[in-house]
Parts: sequence; C-alpha cells; structure tokens
Amino acid sequence: MRRRRLPLRVAIGLAAVVGGLGAPAWGADTYRWVDQQGRVNYSDRPPPPNVRAVVEKQFDATAADTAPTYSVRKATEDFPVELYTTDTCGEACDEARRFLGKRGVPFTEHKVATEADIATYRERFGTPEEVPAITVGRQTAKGYESVRWTRMLDDAGYPKSPQPPR
Repeated sequence: MRRRRLPLRVAIGLAAVVGGLGAPAWGADTYRWVDQQGRVNYSDRPPPPNVRAVVEKQFDATAADTAPTYSVRKATEDFPVELYTTDTCGEACDEARRFLGKRGVPFTEHKVATEADIATYRERFGTPEEVPAITVGRQTAKGYESVRWTRMLDDAGYPKSPQPPR
C-alpha cells in the first residue's frame, strides 16, 4: 500500500501552527549583538555565551496598533474633516462627535465663540449659523444629519467603521 504525502503548503502550515512559527512577534524579546567578525546580529534567541555587549530589547506593539490604516491616512490627507460646534450646542454636537468616533474618523473641532470664529464660519457655510456643521474636504453641511454625513464620508473614502489593529 502506497502512503500519501501531504501537499507542501499543508505541511508548512501545520509546522507553523504546531511549531509556534505563527506566534505573534509583539511582546517578544529581541537580542542584538556584534560577533567576533564585527557583524551585527539580531535574534529572538539569546546569543552564544562568548558574546559581549548584548542589547536586549522588548518591543511593544501599541504604537503600531494605534497607527491609522493607509485608507484613513489617505482620506484624512485628501479630505480632512472639520467639525464646527459651540459651547451651547448640547446633545446635537455630542451626537455628531459620537458619530465620527464610531466610524473612527479623525477630525479637528472648531469652537465658534469669537467674532473671528463667526466670520470664519460664515465664509465657509454662509448664514445663518447652525451647529454642528462639518466640512469633509470641500463639501460642507450644516446641522447633524447622519445620512448626509455618512454619504460625505463614504464619498471621501473613510472606512464605515473603525479599523481593527494591524
């Protein structure tokens, strides 16, 4: 009777799972040392005992996990989001902030409080002053309307929900 062999990709996959090759790299110790020939070495295993000047590093994945994805960075660069509010806006502005937060959209909030702020607002949106107001790139909208804001953000390429950590 002839014995069947596993396809190579199945064997490699099993070896990775069983052997721990698929273990995450974050949180792992990394060692750096210079060998006797002057070459710099990096490894996740401690160096040989005859090596001096070993630097052990513990890498943290939090910085990489919090970095925005390419799609968010690109949308933010091409179509920045600005939210205009006032101190007396109340629940409508809170709802607008929650909406943007749920989608994971980075935004700059402008409080319309001084005459200069009002002049800037009118230049952008016209009159009368109505908050919250939003700009997505060159698009503008006064008043919080989730359907309209969703369409504006979708058109700009923002993800529909916060992106999971990479």
